[in-house]
Order: sequence, then structure tokens, then C-alpha cells
Amino acid sequence: MRPRCLPLIFAGALTAGLAHADVPPRYGVLEFGLDDTLFVADATAGTITAYDLPNAGAPPAEDRAFNLLDLDALVAEALGAEGRILYADLAVHPVTRAAYVSLSASVAGKPVSAVVSVTADGAVSVLDLAAIPSSTLTLTKTADDRVTFWRDIPAPSLTVTDLDFVRGELFVSGLSTGEFASTLRRVAYPFDGPETSSSIEMFHAAHGQTETRAPIRAMSVVDLDGTATVVAAYTCTPLVTIPVAGLQDGAHVVGKTIAELGYGNRPLDVIPFSTANMEGEVESYVLVVNREMHADLISMEAIKAAAAAPGLSQPIPYLGATVGVQTTPLPLSGVVHAADQDTQFLLTMRRNLDTGAMEMVSFRKGAFFRLSDFISEYNFPDYAYSDAAPLPPGGVRAGWPRPARSWRLCAAARRAGWRACRGAVDRPRPGGQGSLIAVKTLAPSTARSDRPFRAFASKGRACHAAAKSPDRT
Repeated sequence: MRPRCLPLIFAGALTAGLAHADVPPRYGVLEFGLDDTLFVADATAGTITAYDLPNAGAPPAEDRAFNLLDLDALVAEALGAEGRILYADLAVHPVTRAAYVSLSASVAGKPVSAVVSVTADGAVSVLDLAAIPSSTLTLTKTADDRVTFWRDIPAPSLTVTDLDFVRGELFVSGLSTGEFASTLRRVAYPFDGPETSSSIEMFHAAHGQTETRAPIRAMSVVDLDGTATVVAAYTCTPLVTIPVAGLQDGAHVVGKTIAELGYGNRPLDVIPFSTANMEGEVESYVLVVNREMHADLISMEAIKAAAAAPGLSQPIPYLGATVGVQTTPLPLSGVVHAADQDTQFLLTMRRNLDTGAMEMVSFRKGAFFRLSDFISEYNFPDYAYSDAAPLPPGGVRAGWPRPARSWRLCAAARRAGWRACRGAVDRPRPGGQGSLIAVKTLAPSTARSDRPFRAFASKGRACHAAAKSPDRT
């Protein structure tokens, strides 16, 4: 079925859902609070607005993958936009699992900024923000508008780099003013009190120096054995833990650098999530999505251990070295925004490197790749699967199942503490009316949770690892 573009989900003309001005508001970072509260940051204006969205409905009956291969076309039709669309951020509604996207575009020759919702069916709706009840927080001591980076990036555009809502508080990372410009703010919601602002210092192993002005680019608040902790990623790419208890108003907080993930990169998202293994045990991870390199998957157990140990304090031994907590590199090339979608999927927006189209697609947790992105031996119709064939260390075993089969059993040995296989990739087969994809991957046990995934084939230990994916593109 062809994706649909819906009219506004709220009453009013199209332009009511857009911000028109000579210098329009730039709707940027998005974050959901409880249920239908959507926080929208305008970094340049130094504001965060909480919108009380109408009740969006019941949760979906089952987890469902997004497979929208030309988001630009869908959004352009809904907005009446022409030319290039710039996407600022992505958030997933905690109940309906619909995607919400902030963006800027040109409509009737004028620059506009908007927030749209997108369903897995491809229905795009423009939010009439002017008609939605809201409250706005104006941040204090925002970045100096006289400071510009690389000639055309004003410092105020980094006033808000990320948001995370946890237990009634909104955490805000970004820039302020002064020698200690890197700032973490805590704001109680509803916005009925003052913000708490702390300056942040960390050791940057790739730069070989202590830094106080470089802003956190992506962060999330996680629970490490009962201690609320910010896990923050910076450009070029130190990973830092910051206990929330120390974030008091006016405090200067020294974060602990637990990893150097790689130079020449800007982290885009830090996403904590949990997923059940084949024994039904829940395992927790943090995914760092990067712009210039692979994504990094880190077990929560590894982060706990690193946060309890001494942090990095010496420069990396050579350019390109990665040190600290061990990670698993994931092939999420082209991803520009990502969010935790539901129990099975991560939702991403990615730029197709062949066509240039912006896609909105889901990745199954545990597999973290989409099989139809590739052409390999498995794709030939006469390929014969062998349960005895070994898998390469750190690899997954995947293939299109035979047309008449709805499941494929993949064999996996439990060796050296590695758990049973899990995971599948949800992706329509090109040109088909629906298909199944079988994928096997192993998650490390708690005792070895900081090691890469490894897989071993073995007869007699079979596990289900397939997902049905109707053709929705």
C-alpha cells in the first residue's frame, strides 16, 4: 500500500503548523516526557517548549517496523515544501510508537520550521504547534552570540545539544558562557521553578588535554546500580560518566572519561535500551550512534564497571587509537538520527548513500543491520543452508528463507559463557509481496558483557530467529 500524507492533525490552515518569519524559529532537539508531553528546543532562541499533545491513542497491538524509503517525498507532500529538507531530530512517542521529526524547509519561497509525525504506514501529519497548549522555559546564561565557529556556526546554535527526561526532570546539555561553557542543566517539569546549571569538565584522551568548553553532543541518563548517571559523548569521541547527584546549581563537575571511541567524529545519539535474550533474561546496552564512523554498542555491565574504576587520564598512544571500555562496532552507515522504538526495534533516519534519499527504517535489536541492504551468496535461489557450517567470530548468520517456509531454525552453540542466539532483521524483500528473513546473533553473558558478539554453529541447539515483514514500501 502506498504511504499516505494526511492533512493537519489539528484544526487550522497549513501555515498555522509552521513557523514563518524572516528568521524563523528553528525547532531542534525533541524529547518526550510522560505520555503526550513533547519537549521542543529552539537552541538559537535559548528556549524549550513543552507541548501537551492531544491523546494520541492506544499502543499498537504489536511491534511494527518502519520501511519508508523516501521520507523526503512524504514530508514534502505534507508540507507543500520545495527543495532540500533539513532534519533536526527524531523522537518516538512512548505510547503510539509514531515518529516525531523536527525539520526546516522552504514553503512558498519562505523558510519554515515544523514538527511532523510519521507512522509506520507512511502517514505524515504536520503539528499545528500554535494550537497546542504549551509552556516555555527560557534558559539563562546562554551561549555568546558574538562567538562563531568556522565562520558560519553561531555559538547559540549549541545552547541545546540534547535533552533527556527522567523522573520528572529534563536534562539539558549544551553551551553557556565563560571559561566553563560546557553545561548540563536540570529543569523540573512542569516549568514552575528555576533551572539548575552545572559546568562540566572532562579529560579528552584524543586531544591529550582537560576540556571545559567543548559541549556534550549526545547524552542519556542511566541507572548504574542505583546511581543515576549521565552517559555523555563528545566530539572526537570521549565517552564520559557524570553522576547526577553532583549536578547542583553553580557546581563545577569533573566527569570521568571511560572510553575514547575514535577521532574525527561527532556522536549523534546515546541510546540506552534493554532486550531479552533467548532465555528470557533482559540485558541492557548503550548504543552510541556516530556520524563519521560505525556505531558503538556497549553493555551496561561494562559501563558500570568502567564508572566504578579510575577514568582515563593519559593521551591515546597514537592517532586513531581507541581505549577504555570495550565496544562492539555496528554497521549503521548513513544514520543521521536514531531512537529507541519499542521492545524489538531501533528506529533510524538514514541517508541512502546510493540514491541520496532520506529513509526512515527500523533495525532489529540484536542484529543491527538490514539484510536486503546487501547482495551475497545467501541471495541465490539455489543456495543450500547447512546447519553445520561455522560462523565467523563476531559474525551473524543470515539469509532469505525458502519461499514456502515461514521460519528458519538457526543453530547456535553455547560456549565460553555466550548466550543463545536471538534477533532478526525486518525488511521487505525487493519486489516481493512479503518475506521472511532469518538472522542469528549472540549476545554476551553478564560475565563477559564487554566482549564482542560471537557466534558458533552447532547441531542440536536450534533457536528461532526470524521475523515476518510485509512489503510496505
